[in-house]
Amino acid sequence: MKIGIIGAGVVGTATGKGLSKLGHEVTFYDILKKKMLTLKQEGYQVCSSIKDIILNTDISFVCVNTPTNKDGQQDLSQVMSVLDMVTDVLNTTTGNRHRLIVFRSTTLPGTMKNVVIPYLEKNCSLERGKDYNVCNNPEFLRISTSLDDFLNPDRVVIGEDKKGASYSSSLPLKQIYKQLTENIIITDYDTAEMIKYASNCFLSLKISFFNEIGLICKELGIDDRQTSLAVSLDRRIGKYGTEAGRPFSGMCLPKDTQAFSNFVKGLKMNSDLLRAILDINQKVEQLTKTEQIINEIGGR
Repeated sequence: MKIGIIGAGVVGTATGKGLSKLGHEVTFYDILKKKMLTLKQEGYQVCSSIKDIILNTDISFVCVNTPTNKDGQQDLSQVMSVLDMVTDVLNTTTGNRHRLIVFRSTTLPGTMKNVVIPYLEKNCSLERGKDYNVCNNPEFLRISTSLDDFLNPDRVVIGEDKKGASYSSSLPLKQIYKQLTENIIITDYDTAEMIKYASNCFLSLKISFFNEIGLICKELGIDDRQTSLAVSLDRRIGKYGTEAGRPFSGMCLPKDTQAFSNFVKGLKMNSDLLRAILDINQKVEQLTKTEQIINEIGGR
């Protein structure tokens, strides 16, 4: 199958390389030429525009970033930019090839249904469900092991909207992912988006919980490392996120927890737990920075 990757960051690169390993013909596009050069040197196909991706592939994965802005709200500018270009390309096609647009970018619940689909329906002259279709396929990848995570998923989640479609839009994705796992969950757009945020916010919660336990242990003169290690050996809990003293960081957990917290707040709903998760993480970050400064001074 011919597959295009729009956005060659951690998610896009792991997705493309993983699909290539499965035998698919993969082409990458990214706005940064340095990324394209690196992928080309590694032997992967690259192209110079989103137009080339859409016109010459059967499935296009949108893997651009959805960061948070200075107010902690999700920034969809990269997604909207891609949507605009995808729409322009679809409007110039003859409709002789059914295309599937798959959003891997992390989006808040309601974004696909209330932003992405309405934009396409309003601006695209082709008929969704007949000439093209749209799926949401959230990723659950860690930065350091992204390719391995893609090839060995715990589950695959696919969000779709069957309205107006002559067949299940997720079928091509199911055929691809069944090579990797039997745990394929087909659901609606909103649920797929919520699964992603529920997963990331739980990981943030777990890390913050053990950081708070670590702070209590230090206050009481108790060995926090031994405590965390013993608790992590419980099969119901596991080791990930149980090492106290490390705030959650990286590309996803901070921005997604913050964005989801503000999303819930915008719905006029209270979430003391989400607020507490962020407050604990900020406290541990500040303590970690203070300890680093003290250690640096002491080492001089």
